[in-house]
Amino acid sequence: MDAANALADIRGYAAANRIRILRHAWQRMGERGEQYEDVRHALADARRCKAADQGRWKVSGDDLDGDELTLVVAIEAGVVVVTMY
Repeated sequence: MDAANALADIRGYAAANRIRILRHAWQRMGERGEQYEDVRHALADARRCKAADQGRWKVSGDDLDGDELTLVVAIEAGVVVVTMY
């Protein structure tokens, strides 16, 4: 899969609320004062996507306040899995 197709999938799955956030990412979100809806918004409206290690994608978009978030995600069985924040 190329970055354009990955970005389209990530945006679509996030818009459909098909997101799973791993424990480490939840911890980082708490440290940085971000909520689930911020992450969902950043993924659903993501502007950039590039390949990362181990079949993951580095995705950037804005949270609800307009601050840029960069997340590392995997696409698994029609779900965006947030692995790092």
